[in-house]
Amino acid sequence: MIASSRGEQFAQTEEQRRQLTTLKGIADHAVACLADGRLEWKVWLKQAGRHGRYGFTNTLLIPAQRPSATDVRSYDAWQRQNRQVRRGETGIRIISTRGKPRTVFDIEQTDGRSIEKPELSPAEGLRWLSRLAADLDFYVDRGQGWSYLGPPERRIKVHPELDDTAAATLLVHQLAHALQPGGHLDTVGLDCRGVRRVMADSVAYLVLAELGLDVSQLFFPPPQRWAGDDVRTDSAAAIRVVGDQIVRTGNRLKRRLRDLSKPGRSTATVVIGRPGRPQETAPVAENIDQALDVSTSHLRAALAEAHRFYRKNLPENWGTRYLARRGFTPEMQERWQIGLAPRSRHSLLQHLRELGHSDQTLIDAGLAKQPKRGAPFDLFRDRVLFPLRDRDGEVIGFIGRRRDDAPGPKYLNTPETVLFHKGDVLFGLHEGRPQLTGNARPLLVEGPLDAIAVNAVMPDVYAAIAPCGTAITAAQIEEIGRSVDLDASGLVIALDGDPAGRTGAIRAWRTLRRVGGAVEAAVLPKGRDPAELLSPTGHSSVREALLSVTPLADLVVDEKIQRFGGALEFVESRLAAAQAAAVLIAELPPDQIVRQVTRVTARTGIDASEVTSLVASAISPDPAPDASLVQPPSPDGQSTWLQRTSHTTPPKRTHRRKS
Repeated sequence: MIASSRGEQFAQTEEQRRQLTTLKGIADHAVACLADGRLEWKVWLKQAGRHGRYGFTNTLLIPAQRPSATDVRSYDAWQRQNRQVRRGETGIRIISTRGKPRTVFDIEQTDGRSIEKPELSPAEGLRWLSRLAADLDFYVDRGQGWSYLGPPERRIKVHPELDDTAAATLLVHQLAHALQPGGHLDTVGLDCRGVRRVMADSVAYLVLAELGLDVSQLFFPPPQRWAGDDVRTDSAAAIRVVGDQIVRTGNRLKRRLRDLSKPGRSTATVVIGRPGRPQETAPVAENIDQALDVSTSHLRAALAEAHRFYRKNLPENWGTRYLARRGFTPEMQERWQIGLAPRSRHSLLQHLRELGHSDQTLIDAGLAKQPKRGAPFDLFRDRVLFPLRDRDGEVIGFIGRRRDDAPGPKYLNTPETVLFHKGDVLFGLHEGRPQLTGNARPLLVEGPLDAIAVNAVMPDVYAAIAPCGTAITAAQIEEIGRSVDLDASGLVIALDGDPAGRTGAIRAWRTLRRVGGAVEAAVLPKGRDPAELLSPTGHSSVREALLSVTPLADLVVDEKIQRFGGALEFVESRLAAAQAAAVLIAELPPDQIVRQVTRVTARTGIDASEVTSLVASAISPDPAPDASLVQPPSPDGQSTWLQRTSHTTPPKRTHRRKS
């Protein structure tokens, strides 16, 4: 029965792999069609407007299987909309966020209640977008006639003579620029060209289409012009990166629009003025798209407001001085959108209550804590805060760093919420995606300050990312793998050069050994960390350590030898060390086993054939026929696989003696 169940599981796994291979092949073909012009960019944008919620790859997979599809959802999602998938309909296969095949159905494959998607007039659409800009802390200047005294980089100028459609297009174009990692508004329009313009105009297309506004005024050059058509250029990779960023940014803006449509937030007004004309004050409509899921919109809205509150509280406060003292400039603080929580127990609560958020929403979002007795209070107090983002770039939580002389844990995370799961999130992954699309390798560091420092000093070498105070998880590795081909790039982990660092190497190894590419470690000088790249005193030694990597397997094997063999004084201790190392070596890919057997032989003095036998025993603990073993190095330095043997012979125990 158990064997049958395992056989079924294996068959299911193999079927999933086959389906994934097929789906990825379809997506690769579609990208190639974009690259050589067989598929027009605007045609893809139309599909991305319909199916972008499922990610870039699925905007290619869905029309490839059903070109007429306009609105696809899962079987259960259609039931929640009071629609039923008709019997016998063939599902559309897509790839889920977990990298597994998933089935969805088009609305034309269902029966039931109709779903209306309202189309707005240009004036209504512009009011929605102006409100969205305000919600993102931007000021829309359309020639109102009064002075603007805020930060220049938060001011979006829209010429008063533009009609509403053109004004709406320009407004979304500028917001798209601002939301890119390290993005900034176009001041004079001179830097908006090539791929930068394609990205901003494409995001504008998606958002305007969502509102039902005219997009015919947008024109796009063929991808060959900005992705490259030289045979030495990987234009397909460039298209994937750009397409993915367009879909993510478009989804982020559309989600914020849905948040604004939530009841309770729709009573605000947007002022749009023009010189010589009365100011128009218009209420915003009640809904943009009833069909989209807004179950977590109130949590996202609260987190966005909290992030703005924290950012406004950082300047002229101890947090700015602390960061500057450690080498983090004001520009870096702005680039990473760092904030600061006030010392008061109720500062954020009071602020968000005034904006209409309930205490329960703030507790559910991980911003407030409810004691067993008494009123709720702010979770983060008197801490520098680093935002944690999902793959669309939206804030879903924070890491808070206390003052050096303050009590409590050095770092405090948002607790587990509907949006934030500590084992899934990596600080800096969203911001580091542009580096990962180049030649930069992913580097795992301990904390947010380490990640920021490495990305500032060594952006062409590493894209540094940090787990949220936990050991690296398989889910986090999967998340990195969605941004970079780990089989090609591999991965580097920065470790402390002390016993704790060696322990961390063992812990990380259990997860990182699943990575297909080279997994290496950068061992830091004792007492140093990557954040010291910004410090004149520790810069050179830390940089040298980060550039001097060694296979992580070497460190893990050496640690086992040291732990079980000590000074390797006796043959018995050497054998114990070799046995402990053999257990780890048995978990390695076959092409790495011979190297580690040679290393253990050199370290312990145990004969290579005995070490090989120990590895074989670890691979197949019970004597059994057909055990695949590795042959020790031959005299000429070459190694080959041993013939299959009928059994393995463990090394004989020896008496304890000096050697």
